[in-house]
Amino acid sequence: MAPSWLNLENYSIPLEEINLATDNFNPQRCIGGGGFGYVYRGQLSNRWQNRQVAIKRLAKNSHQGEHEFHNEVEKISGFHHDNIISFVGYCDEENEMIIVYEYATNGSLDHHLKDQNKMCCLTWIQRLKICLEAARGLNYLHVGRGEKNIVIHRDIKSANILLDDNMVAKICDFGLSKSVLTSQPRTDIFTKVAGTQYYLDPTYNESRILHKESDVYSFGVVLFEMLTGMLVYRPRRIGEDNTKTRSLIKLVRKYYPEELDRLIDPCIKDQISSHSFDMFKKIAWQCISYDYKKRPTLEMVMKRIQEALDIQLQETVSALFECIKKDNGFSHGKPVAAFTMYKWFLDRNYLEVEITMVLKRLYERFVSADKYQLSNANGGMAYWLSCASNMLLFLIQKSLKLNSASSVREPPPSSLLLGELRTAEEEIIFQAQVKNQVLLCKDQLTKYVEYMYNIICDNMRTELQPLLVSAIKGSRWFSGPTSSGKSFYEDYRFNDWHEIFYQLKTLLKTMKINYVPAIIVQKILAQVFTYINMMLFNSLLGRREYCSFKIGEFVKVGLAELELWCTQGKEKYALLAWDELQHIRQAIEFLVNREKHTLSYNEITNLYPILSIPQLHRICTIYRHDTHTLFLDEDGVIFDQFISRMKIWMRENSSFSYSYRLNDSSCYVFIYFFKILFILILYRICKKFWDDTHHVSSDVIVMMKIWMKENSKHSYKLKDSSRRTLWN
Repeated sequence: MAPSWLNLENYSIPLEEINLATDNFNPQRCIGGGGFGYVYRGQLSNRWQNRQVAIKRLAKNSHQGEHEFHNEVEKISGFHHDNIISFVGYCDEENEMIIVYEYATNGSLDHHLKDQNKMCCLTWIQRLKICLEAARGLNYLHVGRGEKNIVIHRDIKSANILLDDNMVAKICDFGLSKSVLTSQPRTDIFTKVAGTQYYLDPTYNESRILHKESDVYSFGVVLFEMLTGMLVYRPRRIGEDNTKTRSLIKLVRKYYPEELDRLIDPCIKDQISSHSFDMFKKIAWQCISYDYKKRPTLEMVMKRIQEALDIQLQETVSALFECIKKDNGFSHGKPVAAFTMYKWFLDRNYLEVEITMVLKRLYERFVSADKYQLSNANGGMAYWLSCASNMLLFLIQKSLKLNSASSVREPPPSSLLLGELRTAEEEIIFQAQVKNQVLLCKDQLTKYVEYMYNIICDNMRTELQPLLVSAIKGSRWFSGPTSSGKSFYEDYRFNDWHEIFYQLKTLLKTMKINYVPAIIVQKILAQVFTYINMMLFNSLLGRREYCSFKIGEFVKVGLAELELWCTQGKEKYALLAWDELQHIRQAIEFLVNREKHTLSYNEITNLYPILSIPQLHRICTIYRHDTHTLFLDEDGVIFDQFISRMKIWMRENSSFSYSYRLNDSSCYVFIYFFKILFILILYRICKKFWDDTHHVSSDVIVMMKIWMKENSKHSYKLKDSSRRTLWN
C-alpha cells in the first residue's frame, strides 16, 4: 500500500498497463537485473504520453522486500533534478511491487566499462562531464533539496549511474538510501551495513556508522573507474609483477601519486592534459581516504572536476586551432584537424554559444588557407575539403537529429502537480536556440565546402576540355575503333581517352587518400561526368565530319571502358556518375544502330527517350552537312528527293565534273555556271558522307521536321549543367 505521509495516487499505474508495456514481462524486454530482480524496457499508453520507460520488478525471492520498495518510492517521488533519474510511477497490486522510471537510452555506466568498444568511444572530456553530472546529482541528495532532511544513497556505483540519449548522467536506485533530519546535531547513523562490495566505504563497513561521506568514498571509486576504464571488481595484472592480480583500488593505492599515469585508460591517454589529470587524480584520491573526515564535500568534488574540465577544454581548443594551421595528415581514417574537431564536439551534449564562436574561427581559418593550397590543382585542396566536409556532415547529422526528435512532451499530470525544473515552454525555446546554432554553423562550413568543391570541379573541367575535344576530333582519321590484337590501353589511337582516365583516377585517388566523405566525392564525380556528357555530345553533333557511324563506334569503345571504370570497385563513389552520361550514351547507341532505316518515328522516340526530337533529327541529318536546309525547294521537298533531282540533272549535263578548276580566264565561266557548280559540289559532299546502310527513313525525317516547326525554340545542343551547386 502507498505510504501515508505522501499522496502518491497520481503516480499509481495499473498492473494491466505494466503487462501491456512489457508484453507480460517478456524476457526479450529485459535490459538488466540485480539483487532486487529484473528491469524491463516498455512503452506506456497514450494516458502516459506513450513514454519509453524502464520498469523495475521486485523478484519474489529478492533479498530486498516491501520496505526497500516503499522506501525508494517515497524517496524518488520527491526528487526533481536533471541528474536524478525521473520517477514515472509505481504499481503495488497482486503481490507485484514495480517501480517505473524514465528510460535511459545509453544504459548504465558499468555497461560501458564492461564493453571496451563503448568505453573507447568516451573521450576524456565526456568522462569528466559524466563525473561532474553524477556529482551534482549526489550533491542534490546531500544538501541541495531545500528540505528538512538529507539523503544518503548508500549504493553509489557505476551500475547506478545511467546515461540518457545525450549521455547526461543520472543517479538511480534508492532502495537502500537513508534519510537524515538536518535538525539532528550529527548526521551519523548506526545501521546495518548495506551496499556493494568494492564500492563500500571501509570505515562504514567496520564501524557500521553511516556518514554522507560514505557516498563520497563510493563516488571516488567511480572516478577511478572512469580514469582507468576498469571496473573495480575485475582484478588486473599491471606492472613488473604481472603474476599477481589486484583490484582497481589496490592498484591505485600502489601507484599513487608518481606512477598513477600507468593506470590511465589507453583509449584516452593521448587526450589528457597533465594539468587536468593532476587536478582530477588529487580530488579522486581524497575521496577514497580511509579517514572519512579528510574526504571532501561533494561541492568541493564538483568544483575540482569542473576545474579539470575547464583546463582540458581550454587546452583542447588550443590544440584544435594549432592543428588546423597546417596539414597534419591523418589519424584513424580522418584528417587530424577534423578528428580533433570531432573529439571537441563530442565532448558537448549540445552546441553552446562558445562552440558557435569556435566554428566561426574555424571558418575564417578555412577561407584564409594559403593561396598555394587553393591553386595547387586538386591535391592541395583535398585535405581542407576533407576537414570541412567531415565537420559539415557531423553538423548535418546533429541538425537531422534535432529535426527528427519528437516535440517536447507535456509532463504527465503527476509531474505537473509537483512541478518541473524546466517548463515545456522553456524546453521549446532551448531546443530552438540549439537548432539555430547548429544551422548557423552549418551555413558557415557549407560556404567553404561549396567553395572548395567548385574549385576542384573547375580544375577538372580545365583538364578535360581539350582531351574531350581531341577524343572526338582525332578519331575521325581512323578506319575502325580498334587495332588488331591490341587492348584499349595499348591502342595509341585512344591516347586522349587514356589521359581522360588518368585524370579521373588521379582525382579519385586524391579524394580517397584525403578521406573526403564519399557523398562529397559522389557529387564531384557527378559534376565531372555531366561535363563529359555535354562536351562529347555537343562536339559529336556540332560538325558533320564527327557524326558518323565509324566515329560513333570509336566513341562507344571509350564509353564502354568508362562504364567499366565506374563499376570496378568504385560503386561507392562513381556508380551514380554513370547516369550523367545518358545523352551521349543514347546518341552513340542511335548513331551506330544499323537498323535505323527500319524504325518508325514512334519506335525511335520510345527507344531513345532521353534524346529530344531536335537532337535525333541532328543525328539523322548531320552527315548530310549543315546546308541540308538548302536542299529544300519552295514546296518543302526533302533531301532524298533532292538527291534524285541532282542525279537526273547530272545525267543531262554529263560533261561537267565536280573537280572543275578555275583559271584567270575563266571568271566569266565561273559566274555563268555558279549555280551548276554549286550543285555539283553539294552533290559530291552528300555522296561522300552518305551512308546508305545507316540512315533513317525519309518519313521519319519529315515527322521530325514537323515537330521542330511546331516547337521552334528547342535546340539540339546541351546546356552546360555541370556547374550545379553541391546541394542540388
